[in-house]
Amino acid sequence: MNELISGKEGDPRFQRSRASIIGAVTSLMGELPIEQLSITRVVETAGVTRPTFYQHFPDVLSAAQEAAFVRLAEAFPGPREPRAAARLRDGELHRRIVAQASPVFVHLAEHRPFYQRVLAAAAGVTFFDRLIAFVASRMLPETLDAGERAHRFQEDLTTVMAAGVTWLVVRWVSSEVLQPSSAAHMATQVADIALALRPGSGPE
Repeated sequence: MNELISGKEGDPRFQRSRASIIGAVTSLMGELPIEQLSITRVVETAGVTRPTFYQHFPDVLSAAQEAAFVRLAEAFPGPREPRAAARLRDGELHRRIVAQASPVFVHLAEHRPFYQRVLAAAAGVTFFDRLIAFVASRMLPETLDAGERAHRFQEDLTTVMAAGVTWLVVRWVSSEVLQPSSAAHMATQVADIALALRPGSGPE
């Protein structure tokens, strides 16, 4: 099945049907929790057949999780001009992290019901491993720099940092009342944590 899907990824019709399903799930989840969504309702909204749905996803939860990542990626694209963190002073790095993190917290706050429903239904390591990888690549690119140490160690540092930030984000989005209430405050908190964990932090 995986080989069949990978062979169709370049097919425009395949991509259109996938986008339609993801769009339908995103729209429906603005009103309903995942457990109230049926494949029948999703395919009717998407304008595709049930077999087409199964070409892309095994169940509604998988489609909902993919919809969350698509929505995040569209709202928060990766950095265009990465710059090594080792070259940045603490103040400049702090401002950069706040600037990168603020839009995603604004987005999460504006679409909390959608993300709350995805998180409430999420289970297993795979989803959160992917979420941590997303945070590491989008919110914290090159935040931690291991200097002359092995590149693998630097990746591990960033993953550990991203895992902690991911938990803060999940807790923030899932709470009944946003605490802190400001997206800007959350972005500043992330930047403070990044600076505190930065190896050899301090002015050059």
